[in-house]
Amino acid sequence: MYNPVATYRVQLHEKFTFADLTRQLDYLQQLGVTTLYASPVLAATPGSTHGYDGIDPRQINPELGTLDDLRRLSQDLRRRGMGWLQDIVPNHLAYHPANPWLMDVLEKGQQSGYAGYFDIPGTNELFEGTLMAPLLGQGLAETIARHELRVVWQNQRLMLAYYDNLFPVAPHTYAQVLLFKNEKADNEPVNNVPEPLMAWLSRANALYGPEVAPTAERDTQWEAARLELDTLLTAQPALDEFVARRLAEVNQSEKAILALCEAQHYRLCAGTETRRQINYRRFFTVNGLICLAVEQPHVFDDVHSLVRELVAEGTFQGLRVDHVDGLFDPPTYLQQLRQTVGEETYLVVEKILESGVDTLGEALPATWPIQGSTGYEYLALVNNLLTDAAAEDTFTAFYAGLVGNDTPLHEQILSRKAYILYHDMGGELANLHRFFEQQNLVSEEELSAVNPAMLRLALAELLVQCPVYRYYGNQFPLAQPEAEALRQMLNQVRNRALELGAAADLLETVWLEKPRLANADYNARALRTYQRCMQFTGPLMAKGVEDTLFYTYFRFIGHNEVGDAPGTFGLGAGTFHGAMQARQAQWPLAMSTTATHDTKRGEDTRARLNVLTDLGHEWTQTAQRWLTQTDAWRTNDMPDRNDAYFVLQTLVGAWPLPGQPHDDLPNRLAHYLTKALQEAKRHTNWTAPNQPYMAATHAYLTRLLNPAGTFWPDFEVFMARIADFSVINSLVQVLLKFTTPGVPDVYQGCELFDFSLVDPDNRRPVNYAHRASLLADSGQKKPDFTKLWADRYSGQIKLWLTQTLLHERRQNPDFWATAAYHPLTVTGTFREHVLAFARTTPTRSCVVVVPLHLARLCRETNQTDLLRLDWQDTAVSLPAWGHWHDVWQNRPAGTSLTTILGQNIPVGLLMQGE
Repeated sequence: MYNPVATYRVQLHEKFTFADLTRQLDYLQQLGVTTLYASPVLAATPGSTHGYDGIDPRQINPELGTLDDLRRLSQDLRRRGMGWLQDIVPNHLAYHPANPWLMDVLEKGQQSGYAGYFDIPGTNELFEGTLMAPLLGQGLAETIARHELRVVWQNQRLMLAYYDNLFPVAPHTYAQVLLFKNEKADNEPVNNVPEPLMAWLSRANALYGPEVAPTAERDTQWEAARLELDTLLTAQPALDEFVARRLAEVNQSEKAILALCEAQHYRLCAGTETRRQINYRRFFTVNGLICLAVEQPHVFDDVHSLVRELVAEGTFQGLRVDHVDGLFDPPTYLQQLRQTVGEETYLVVEKILESGVDTLGEALPATWPIQGSTGYEYLALVNNLLTDAAAEDTFTAFYAGLVGNDTPLHEQILSRKAYILYHDMGGELANLHRFFEQQNLVSEEELSAVNPAMLRLALAELLVQCPVYRYYGNQFPLAQPEAEALRQMLNQVRNRALELGAAADLLETVWLEKPRLANADYNARALRTYQRCMQFTGPLMAKGVEDTLFYTYFRFIGHNEVGDAPGTFGLGAGTFHGAMQARQAQWPLAMSTTATHDTKRGEDTRARLNVLTDLGHEWTQTAQRWLTQTDAWRTNDMPDRNDAYFVLQTLVGAWPLPGQPHDDLPNRLAHYLTKALQEAKRHTNWTAPNQPYMAATHAYLTRLLNPAGTFWPDFEVFMARIADFSVINSLVQVLLKFTTPGVPDVYQGCELFDFSLVDPDNRRPVNYAHRASLLADSGQKKPDFTKLWADRYSGQIKLWLTQTLLHERRQNPDFWATAAYHPLTVTGTFREHVLAFARTTPTRSCVVVVPLHLARLCRETNQTDLLRLDWQDTAVSLPAWGHWHDVWQNRPAGTSLTTILGQNIPVGLLMQGE
């Protein structure tokens, strides 16, 4: 099985293509990267900056290059001893005119050979009626009245055009356009229609009658017919003029346009309509992403055809599966994928495991045939390790006093999820309720005994109460752990309202009681209702928590992060050690990430924010002083104190290190605040922007950033005070990621300090020339640690550490994949400020020693020289076998922290006998 060793993530798009990536391979090889980890490369919507809005999984995105370009790039990688890990998106495609499968469905309805490819009416039992196309800015009638919808001849076919969006016209309605006669106009009668057009219509109409079954031959005939008509229009000016007049007259008639729309296999409507009803499965609440029925074998085969080919020929050595929780049956899908790509292919899934408070949180299903997740849970563990738990009460009390809201966080989470469900996903809820009632899972008498409204509310509350993204049971009766989790969720439904008791009892009967005695047919029907529910718990968690609560609850924004949780606040060394031992035992090749294209903040933004927890009361007093000082700048309580505190934390986290360029940060912050305020949905939102509130918040930011203002001197002093602590946190984060169990991932550009914010800020172009120049300056020669520390703010010290560890892993891949993890005992006065562990195999061992919460240690001991700290009697109990060598200082290692963490490098790496 392929071992990636260490990965480097790149975001490919039209401004960073295969050719651009090829030009960076020398740099990436010198850096020490073993595996390139690429964003989606299959065909996506034109201009896509990320590739998750795919349009055709059988094609390479032409904006990136050609299939041959990709193959040559992969061959170049292999010549350099590097591999390729590819991100794939099996859950959805874009609802877009460039999507050939979807356009075929819109054109031909259920007679399309691709109708079964999507979760739509006729394929997915949740959905009924005519497929919605909710891509209008307002209702259909209003759109037509505003003359925003026209019928055009484009791409060799008739299409309905709504600005740049195009919708194919059904074959059986061509006559409706081409034979249209405006009775108010003085034009030729219908019997003057050119003979070639009448003959063509006669043949075309026979292809897709109401009883005609779809066949590949008929589709080929229709393609030929369309091309024939296009040729006729080009060759016969009179016919072209006739058709042009018909189109003009249709477009002048609101009645004709409406009639044409109503005759299609889809229903054009406003995007907001999906809040109340929807009849296709979408990605989260994004109307423009329509989901695939990839559980169907033929769909699975077509979706993965090109990927399978590229894996088989060795272009890809590994796959990363995007949003596995959206699939109908993730365990079965992963079994199919494993069978398709073979045992040698490295497989990981994007899976958010819910963090536990004072626990290791949710576990990845051990039976999945994969190497692990993409590492969000690892990010959360390191983030909490760097958070000083001793400050939790201080931060909690300060925030409660600031916002005056004593609602428990758990209740706030449920409230945000409920808001998303009722405000944005009412259509999905209605579908689930109808589907449940249609499955005949209880008698008419039992069903009629429950108020239908209460049953719908109970289903809704069950979705809201789900404590994780989803559960994965794919056979009834459910396994005991999942059955117990479902029972607890139903008890919580009952606790929410007395009126929900009977409906909760009914759900318990259907899903927990009857399956123990029922036949296979009953259990299959019950299971489908359960699995369909599980497809919608994830979107609620993502939209309710990550895209809403993360922008409203600001006790400490460093934990408002994908994979982490705002309710967590630090963990002890023992818990971290336990997690790493479990990781090595269960998922030794899972990815270890600290930044991705989806994280809410850059890895060094979080590392700096964690310094605030080390300061405790000093930070809350500083924050209070700043809020009081700037109160007069918040006109009419805009922004309110909650949002103002968010702005201040963001500013502290994202501000560049001393002497470093701002990289247009004021404008970036302004764009970030616009997004954050809209996502919060408190004072403003995307559909109804509150311009005065946003303007006031931007004005507040502008005044904060004024170097001549009263806030600035205090801010500069504070940022200088915490700068070195944040640098050390960043180095600790790097060393841990590369030496703890797992496959470390470097997100593009993060070999230097990364103080970015959420996308699109974290997807800005990477200045590889600058990085290559810094790398050339250092090379592979023995580092000058005095110089590295003196120039630490440039990021070269992080670059050096990243390169050193990448090369170490590349040279010893088996060691890092198999080495056992052993916690080491730290003794002495400051033992709680140190984490130490050993990685060992029978032939090789290393020891890692990192400091924790140095800002608190320095504050409590009045020390200021971070590289010459007096650790007093604090020492690490090194393993007894052999001799230990200090890698950085190139000398025999001692056990004293003063020895290990001195000499201009604040993290320690020891090797046995070197």
